[in-house]
Amino acid sequence: MGLTTGLSITCPDLQRTGGISQIFLRTWHETDIITFATTAGSNHAISSIKKGAADADWLMYEFKDETPTLNVTASKENGSTSFDCVLSFYIPRMSSAKYGVLQEMLNTCMMGLVVDTNDKVYVIGASNKYSVGAPASGTGASTAQIARSQTYLNLTSMEGQTGAAYSEENGITVVLTARQFELPRLYSGLLSPDLAALTATTA
Repeated sequence: MGLTTGLSITCPDLQRTGGISQIFLRTWHETDIITFATTAGSNHAISSIKKGAADADWLMYEFKDETPTLNVTASKENGSTSFDCVLSFYIPRMSSAKYGVLQEMLNTCMMGLVVDTNDKVYVIGASNKYSVGAPASGTGASTAQIARSQTYLNLTSMEGQTGAAYSEENGITVVLTARQFELPRLYSGLLSPDLAALTATTA
């Protein structure tokens, strides 16, 4: 595919803020269906994430403000470009209950929604290129077979510390990584969080 459109920077682009406001994670399910919305030069999105015919369910993971980051690094080798999408966030105050929740991440294949402070929602761990079951055109709903693709979001590392001085941090840093073959897509569908239950759904 060749270049089709130039790139402009407008005033709102310069007024953006950094930071992440919400993180939602879920385990891939064999019946998941994802609708990729692709228009050359203008649209690189996911418009729907469902679990079969039902809405997809998500869990919300809170963190200390101004600690999470989403870093995307691209590398090209022999004509194929891969993107390492690394999500890092810090959970203050180590505890048995929090460890119990984090322990569930050790052996599961995840996808994530990362909401930034500009209300943009990034999808990591789900991509169209080279995905099993994805339509060749890159546009439209994939089959449930996309759950067999290997661009999952996985736990990379955890690092906890009690701190030495009384004023130092006590908590754990969690790092999740998805290796995929296209830039993260923006989610353009409906995201419905339930803050009290620490859950959300996508349609």
